[in-house]
Amino acid sequence: MSTSSYLSIDISSMNTRAWLFNDQPGIYRLAAYSVTPTFLDSGSGLTAAIKRVISEVERKTDTELLFASGKFNIETTHDIPGLRGVGLTTSIGRPIRVVLVGISEKYSMEPLRRLARFYNTEIVLEINLQNEPNIAIQLEKLTNTAFDLLILAGGVDGGPEMALRAMIGNLRLLVQLRGATNRPQIVYIGNQALADYTKMEIDAGGDLHIGGNIQPESGREDLSFASVAIREAIFQLRMKEFPELQELVSQPKVSFLPAEFARARMGHWLEQTQTNGKSVLQVHLEPDFAHVIAIKEGGRMGVWQNCVVDDETVDAVLAQSDQPVQREIAAAYLANRTLHPDYMPMTIEETSLELIWMCVRIRNLLKEMALLHDDFNYDDRLGLMDYFEPILLSGSSFKRLPSARHAFMVTQDAILPHGITTLVDDNYQVLTPLGVIANFDPLLVTQVIDSDIFNGLATIVNVDSPIAAGEKVLGLEMDEGYGGAREHYQVYQSELKRFETVPGSDLRVYLSPEPDSDIGMGLRGLGGWLNADASDLDLVVDARGRPLFLPADEQARRDLRRDWLWNLGA
Repeated sequence: MSTSSYLSIDISSMNTRAWLFNDQPGIYRLAAYSVTPTFLDSGSGLTAAIKRVISEVERKTDTELLFASGKFNIETTHDIPGLRGVGLTTSIGRPIRVVLVGISEKYSMEPLRRLARFYNTEIVLEINLQNEPNIAIQLEKLTNTAFDLLILAGGVDGGPEMALRAMIGNLRLLVQLRGATNRPQIVYIGNQALADYTKMEIDAGGDLHIGGNIQPESGREDLSFASVAIREAIFQLRMKEFPELQELVSQPKVSFLPAEFARARMGHWLEQTQTNGKSVLQVHLEPDFAHVIAIKEGGRMGVWQNCVVDDETVDAVLAQSDQPVQREIAAAYLANRTLHPDYMPMTIEETSLELIWMCVRIRNLLKEMALLHDDFNYDDRLGLMDYFEPILLSGSSFKRLPSARHAFMVTQDAILPHGITTLVDDNYQVLTPLGVIANFDPLLVTQVIDSDIFNGLATIVNVDSPIAAGEKVLGLEMDEGYGGAREHYQVYQSELKRFETVPGSDLRVYLSPEPDSDIGMGLRGLGGWLNADASDLDLVVDARGRPLFLPADEQARRDLRRDWLWNLGA
């Protein structure tokens, strides 16, 4: 075994994954990756899946990572090889039922919703202390609501305390009523002048978590002050739900994070290290849930949504369909997919429904994010109006798609980005393990990402122009990599056009937009050179308009959507 090896394990409801990173050639690389189904009905909980996936990594690398005793082979001295650290991440588990309590709508409740919706949560009760000052009614609502986690916030540091003190007293009574075995996790992230008082008054031991004030000053919000306390509360809840994990996380040099937080950590790293000045968007799609993260100017935004199929979902899928599918058939397929997340589409119609449903799910994520965060500028007709690059795709739903062009169409039609961006596929799902392994060795993160671990799907030039369909919006002068003269091309309004180069070669192209065309270079009509890394679809120009140019006739719309897909090639 290499003298510097790190193991990471991720557990979701569908799959359990393991990665082994080592520096055997002197630079950290992904040495092995394995995935196995997660079965909870086998009587062995999560243990069987964890052992299977680690055993496969051991077989691939001829190393011993987990002893028969269930202990990791942790390095104790530099003379005896072993693991220098183990990361454990989870996205498995029931939605955490959350109660939000704050002093005011704008400065407490809105930030609390932003904080809670980042994780796999269901908000079951909100108490605005300004609107409900009666402490007896507050206590009645709390005792009549089944919940797992309560988050209390409000007040600037050193500000008024009366309303918070009254709620803290109610929480003391609630903890006593529910008893030690049934009490919820409580997170306090309000006025820090009451932090010690809260700890002494509630007296909930390890079920009470004190974080920093998310509104330390009037008008200033910083949700990162709550991160440690929220993660501690989630850890306690997941250990109660899956007690078999306790044996793993109690071992030395084992670090636990919620998978969504680990991915967000990598988003921060990418934004800090890239030089294009743009924000980073991450879309993670699994058959049973979806999660989106936006890192913008150092701030983190995110939304988790579990799969739900209702009439609105069915209508949205049918409105975008490129196949003539009856509503009853579409509703039945989507309902079946929620009951059997691992089902694979078998027909052209089912494949079409699957693609559109993924698109609708991403769009719903972005719409909720825009509702929660004022500085996330997204409209489902006009698209994502800020500049994001890269846009990272991860999750097993993307891996199930037939080809790169299908992944492109799903993502592009949902996000409708502006300017120039790149779509990047996290082939080995390494965003999650790197986010937790960074706790041990930040150098590993840098070297693994520099090893071209991600797969480029496409470089996209999105053209925004007010002119009519069919008129020229962009000219391109392209070096296609074949050694000949540069070729010249034109793109017209309402077109989606792919430009291919020598497979595996980088691309260099000069973009000449028309005076009314905006391609994200600062001004309408302003162009310039574009250098793009090699990718599956090379360069794609999207001049379909925002909103998309679509015919009024239903059959014509279906035909056009099929043409867009076929324009991207095989």
